Amino acid sequence: NEYKSYLSFHGNSRMMDNLLPKIHGIEHRCRSLCALQGESEKVVFLAGTQSMTQDNVVHLFELDEEVGELNDIPYPHPDGEVWHVNTSPHHRQFVSTCHSHVEEETTLVTKATVWKLEGGFMGSGPPFLEAIGHLEGHTDPVRKTEWGPEGQENGLCSLGDTSFIQWDITSSDIREHSRCELPKRSIASTIRWNPHANGHQIGVCTDQHVRLYDLRTMKAASVIENAHTQTARDLDFNPNRQYYMATCGDDCKTVFWDSRKTSEPLLSFRNHSHWVWSVRYNYRDQLILTGGSDSKVVLLNAPSVASEPLVIEDEAEEQDEKEEKELMREGVIEEYDKHEDSVYSIAWSAADPWLFASLSNDGRLVLNKVSKEIKFKIIL
Repeated sequence: NEYKSYLSFHGNSRMMDNLLPKIHGIEHRCRSLCALQGESEKVVFLAGTQSMTQDNVVHLFELDEEVGELNDIPYPHPDGEVWHVNTSPHHRQFVSTCHSHVEEETTLVTKATVWKLEGGFMGSGPPFLEAIGHLEGHTDPVRKTEWGPEGQENGLCSLGDTSFIQWDITSSDIREHSRCELPKRSIASTIRWNPHANGHQIGVCTDQHVRLYDLRTMKAASVIENAHTQTARDLDFNPNRQYYMATCGDDCKTVFWDSRKTSEPLLSFRNHSHWVWSVRYNYRDQLILTGGSDSKVVLLNAPSVASEPLVIEDEAEEQDEKEEKELMREGVIEEYDKHEDSVYSIAWSAADPWLFASLSNDGRLVLNKVSKEIKFKIIL
């Protein structure tokens, strides 16, 4: 993997250095973005539109790394505005959306559906979404969906305001596996599957708190009370270090935790001037990406809580050592300011570990990358 990353950096990345950031305007408001997780060869992202007056679509964006063009393949979304979109890491064609539409001019209907991408990027013929089925069973609006990690290849969880449901998904069937009621008078904001613990743990943000549930018992195994002083918006698990996780919220902070010791955070940054909506670990887990309502995307460096923090060699020259220490500095190491509206979603590419996308409410999609200076320090 290291050698592949090195070749990628010295190959197509040389050309991409001159072509990124890449900015693309979507015709409608957008809120949700994700990588096509099952695609490991090409850089592909999905984004869903939100229009109350025109037909909505799920845009599939494919980056042509030879010429730096962003190919846009729109998949018509027949069920209204897309509030959340996610993809399966195990089944390349599986997509889930949370969506809403108005019936009889007064009734807002909010549901979630599992789809299969057909045509377009996936093969011959026009692009369309084939419905596998709706996620029925919630008594309140479905806010998020989360596909299972290794060990839960056919698993999907859906999150409502007051509960979450685990489902078993196949190409032709959806079955409810189990469900969990969240604490009374609490409102959930996000859900995230832990890639460790054999796929048996899932994290949920409710109000200011973070709860880690054991899916075998549907009981909270660990609770971080008051993880944020205001609403906790998002969380992500360290992909390489068990028990470690990051959260973000309306208090403008990104906070790092050890789930075994929840009384105090490991590390905390006030890295935005307004609400922080999204946090995502890079596969190099000392790098963390965040996006917020201040229109910024921020790259954090957190080596003290990483699995393999960068080490300064004793024989390094004075200037090299100075640069190494600069990279070791905890906190913000890069800011990206190509947005003019709230950044609700960010995602790392599933094919290129250094490339990421961000999406703001006005429909601006930005593809960007970690600078070559930081990549050199980490790879070499």
